[in-house]
Amino acid sequence: MITRTSYGLRAAFVAVAALCWWTSASAQLTPAGTSIQNRATVNYSVGGQAQTLIESSPTGNTAPGAGLGANTSFVVDNRVDLSVSELSGNATVTAPGALGAVLAFTVTNSGNAPQGYQLSVSEEVGTLLFGNTDNANVGLANLLIRVDEDPSSGNGTGNDAYDGTEAAGQVDTLNPGMSITVFVVSPTVPLTLINGSFANVALQARTAVAGTNGGTLAAQSTGVNDPTTVEILFADAGNDATQAASDQFAVRSAALTVTKAQTVVDDGFGSASPRAIPNALVEYTITVANSSATTAADGIAISDPIPGTTTFQTGLYTGSSDVAITGGAAATCVAETPADTNADGCFRNGGNLVVGGAALGSIAANASVTVRFSVRIN
Repeated sequence: MITRTSYGLRAAFVAVAALCWWTSASAQLTPAGTSIQNRATVNYSVGGQAQTLIESSPTGNTAPGAGLGANTSFVVDNRVDLSVSELSGNATVTAPGALGAVLAFTVTNSGNAPQGYQLSVSEEVGTLLFGNTDNANVGLANLLIRVDEDPSSGNGTGNDAYDGTEAAGQVDTLNPGMSITVFVVSPTVPLTLINGSFANVALQARTAVAGTNGGTLAAQSTGVNDPTTVEILFADAGNDATQAASDQFAVRSAALTVTKAQTVVDDGFGSASPRAIPNALVEYTITVANSSATTAADGIAISDPIPGTTTFQTGLYTGSSDVAITGGAAATCVAETPADTNADGCFRNGGNLVVGGAALGSIAANASVTVRFSVRIN
């Protein structure tokens, strides 16, 4: 007679088996195309007398004896699964005019067959990322997609750092369980972007047939399952063989405010409130304030044309200097003509007063520099 397992025990076995399947699948998936085959053997007795065993076959076997059955088999189908993730965990900080600003992403083949990927980028206008809302256009048409290394070599994620030698375009072949780093590069950050500009960019990967360099997209199988054919099932989140992740260009720059004021110092008559009359002495004050909380302004240079109806005054400040400076690299400088012969950062040329270089240096974040000079009204 044939012994049967109780329903309760069988249900428990199925539950444990299902759990084990999910555990093993998450660790290592059986490759697509693998043939799985086996056959069952039935031992039985009649009237207490053991009979010759009978093996199974797909079409049904009645012939007793070992080796007379046939395997029941099927091939493992192609489970398409992938993920795209932002690599650094924070925004890429850059500056107006910067060369080669880079976003980094990881594309992972979580399925059980080699796949290619068709890559594209889009800008996510108005979205919030890393606490910043997209409010600028970094120039989507100019962005370049670069793949870190040849994924068919199967040697992992590479160095995960952009060095300019990466291949352009798409992922040709990525083996199961492997990852590849994809960079999105802005060759030149637009000079029009100001401090506090944020551009959120998404990298999308669509599963393609391996070996087509992303040119032929994968198609999910339809109809009834055929156990003899490797069929395709989209198992990613969304079940569309497409995943995306976002990263951000964060533009940090000095935020300068330039203010110029004038004061009539002396009109020659000792007035309590001097007037701007001919021969009166007028002092100009130029203040350059950097309100950025993080970024200094380097290479500051002020150029100011001396009005044609005035005469630049020399030797009025400390040490017979021509220009007084507060918050700069120097306290004073001499504005000789026509060039900066003493290399102190000040000179006059073509009617312009230039103050910079050794006189001003940089303006730190949340700092300012003030330049004062005087003219006499003709």
